Amino acid sequence: MQEEDFLDDFLAVNAAEWNAPVRINPYFALHKIKANQLTMRLPERIHVVYFDAFAPERHPEMWDESVFRSLFATITPGDILTTYCAKGVIRLLLQSVGFLTERLPGPSNGKREILRTPHPHHK
Repeated sequence: MQEEDFLDDFLAVNAAEWNAPVRINPYFALHKIKANQLTMRLPERIHVVYFDAFAPERHPEMWDESVFRSLFATITPGDILTTYCAKGVIRLLLQSVGFLTERLPGPSNGKREILRTPHPHHK
């Protein structure tokens, strides 16, 4: 499959309404949550967290250990957290709260690596 094969889904994800469930295709539903992660309560069941905070140097409060402890406590086996930030200090922080970490090749926009952190009991 080529990147073009996913263009419609990509555009649908980006156009999806915030804070409401949206069916992207027959196999994928999305519920984008726009909220302050430091004060919000996450839904009871989530499958993927796309952690798209700005760089740790710019917003260190978003990369605090307590944030990741809360996320780790919320997700369950089979769930995944992913982030564009692949810095060693962030990888070690994620591991310190219990996540497994995997470095993956970044997207074709020039980002060298991203992190995927499956729950340690990922199926």
